[in-house]
Amino acid sequence: MARSMHRLRSNSDKTLLLLLFLPPIFFYIGYLNSTASGNVGNHLSLMEGCAQNNDSKQRSERRVAELMHKMGEGKDSSTIISSHKIFPPSTSNYATAMLHVSKQDLMQIHDFGVPFAPNARGSDAILIYNTPKSIPDDMSVRHDALYNGAKTSASTALSNCDSLNVIFTDTGHQRHGYNQCLVIAGNKLESYHLNRYERLLPMTQEFEESENKSPAFDDSTKLRHIPRANTHEEREDFPVPLSDSYKENGDVRDHWKKLLTFVDNVDAILDELKVIVDPIVKDNTVIVMTVNKGQSVLLSNFVCAARSRSFDISNVLVFPTDLEAQKVAKGLGLATYFDKINLGDSPEEEAAMYGDDVFASMMFAKLLTVLCVSLLGHDVLFQDVDIVWFKNPLTIFHDMSNTEIQKFDILCQDDGSVQARFAPLAANSGFYYVRANKKTQYLFTSFLYHAELVSLSGSHQQVMIQLLQEHSSLFGLTVKVFDKVETEYFPCGWQYFRRKDFMKSLVKGESNAYIYHASWAVNKDDKLVYLKQLGEWYVRDQCHKPVDEIMGGEAVDSGALASECCSAEPLITCYYSDWPSKIPCTDSPRNNPDQNDFWAD
Repeated sequence: MARSMHRLRSNSDKTLLLLLFLPPIFFYIGYLNSTASGNVGNHLSLMEGCAQNNDSKQRSERRVAELMHKMGEGKDSSTIISSHKIFPPSTSNYATAMLHVSKQDLMQIHDFGVPFAPNARGSDAILIYNTPKSIPDDMSVRHDALYNGAKTSASTALSNCDSLNVIFTDTGHQRHGYNQCLVIAGNKLESYHLNRYERLLPMTQEFEESENKSPAFDDSTKLRHIPRANTHEEREDFPVPLSDSYKENGDVRDHWKKLLTFVDNVDAILDELKVIVDPIVKDNTVIVMTVNKGQSVLLSNFVCAARSRSFDISNVLVFPTDLEAQKVAKGLGLATYFDKINLGDSPEEEAAMYGDDVFASMMFAKLLTVLCVSLLGHDVLFQDVDIVWFKNPLTIFHDMSNTEIQKFDILCQDDGSVQARFAPLAANSGFYYVRANKKTQYLFTSFLYHAELVSLSGSHQQVMIQLLQEHSSLFGLTVKVFDKVETEYFPCGWQYFRRKDFMKSLVKGESNAYIYHASWAVNKDDKLVYLKQLGEWYVRDQCHKPVDEIMGGEAVDSGALASECCSAEPLITCYYSDWPSKIPCTDSPRNNPDQNDFWAD
C-alpha cells in the first residue's frame, strides 16, 4: 500500500511538473513559430546571428532542453533538443548547420550523372549550410540542422539552397590507408578541385624519370601533395608526358606533329566527310565506328547480328585505319571514310592486350572520328566494334518525351570499374552518345589537345573521364552515366563477370538490355569467347581471313561480303562451363576451378 501511494505521489509530482512547465515551453515554441510565419529569413537570421550574445535566449534553450530531456527519458536521444550547436562560431561564415539525407532520394531530385558505387547504395549524403538563411524554414528541421544534423527528406533539405556544390568522396576505401580525412576550409575564393595529400615516401630521381611508377605508402611519413589518381599499386596512372628536349622527339613533340597535321588538313577533311555523311544522317545522328584489319571480324559480327534482327544501320559510318579494314566495311554495305592523312600510319594488327601501343594508337582514331562528325553539326553515337544490339539504342537517346535524358549533352555506358583513374564517372568510352553543340565540340577539341596522355597512359577512357569532369565543372557540360544496376540498358563486362542472375535473363531474352558490349577483355580472343558462348556470334568460320580470299579475288560490291559471311542464326561455341553461356556448357572445363558452373542451381 505504501509503495502504491509513493508511485501515486510520484506520478502526481510529474503531472504537476508538466502543468507548471508546459505552458512556457509552448509559449517559447509559439514565439519561434510566430517569427517564422512573418519574414523568416530576416527574423531568424537576426536571432541566430546574435545568439552568442543573447544570454536570455541561451538560458531559455538550455531550460527547454533540460525539461524535454526529463520528459523524454528512455526515448531516442536524437529526438531530444540539444543546447549545443554542431558548428562553432569560427565556422559560421561557411558552415553553420548540417543535415543528412538519403543519397538515393537526393539523386532522384538531381541526377548528377554519376553512377552509384556498389557499396554506396543505401548510404546518406551530408548537407552543410553556409548561412542561417540557407537552412529549411520548418522549425523542427531547422533545430535539427543547428543542433544534431538529423535526417530529413532531400526536398526539404534543399528548399532554401540557392546553389549547391557537390563533392563525391571515396566510400570503398580504394586507397592505401583507410583513414581518410576530408578538409573543408573557408576561403574568399572557393576551389572546384580536390587536392589530395597522402603519406608516400619521398619522390626520388628514379621515380621522377620513370613513366608509371610512384613511391610507396608509408604511414610514418608526412602528408604530401600527390596526383589524385595514385593508388596502392605504386604507379602513376597519369604520368606527365616526357621530353628530354622539346627540339627533339618525345611524347609532347610527337603529339605536336600529329596536331599540326590535323590543323593543316581539317578543312579539306571536313569537306570530304560532309559528302559522305549528308546522304546517311538520320534524325541528325550518325553512328560512328573505327576499326583496323585486326579487329575487322568484330565489325562483321556487329553487322551480321544487326541483319539477323532486321535493324536499320544505314546511318553507320566506319572510319577504317587501313585498306583491308576499308574493304571489309564496304563489303558489309557500310559507308566509310578513310582518313589517310591522320590515320594512315595506324597499325593493321590487333592489339595483343588492353593498353598496349597498338591499342593506344587506335584510341587516337576514336577521338578524332567523333570530333570530325561533331564539327559537321551532327549528333554522334560512338560505339566499339565488339558490340551487338538487342534493340536500337537510338530510341533511348531520341525519346523526346524523356526530358531527363534530353537535358544531357553526353550520355555514356557505365564501365563498372571503380579504379581511381576512372573516378568519379566510370564512363565506358566504347559506347556513348554526343549531342552536337559548342560544349561537346570543344570537349573533343580539348581531347585532341590531350591526345599524348592517351598514348602515354594507354587508355582513351581515363583521359576522357577527366575531361568530362573538368568540362562539366568549367563549362557546364551535362554528363550522364547510365548506372549499371539502376538500369539494364547497356550491359558490358561488369555484368558478364559480376551479375550471374542478370546474364541468365540476358541469354533467355528476358532482360531490358539494348546492347551487349564485350568489354573487360584482355584482347580480341577473349571477346570472341564471350560472344560465341553467349550465342551472339553470327560470322561464318570461312570469313576469318582477308576479303580477297573470302571473295575469290573478285571485286567486292557493297553488301556482298555480308551475304557471303553472315549467318541468320547464332553460331554457338562452348569454352568454359563457369562463364555465361546461351546453352549449358557442362562438358567444357571451368576457367576458374573455384567457381560453380554458370547454369548450376
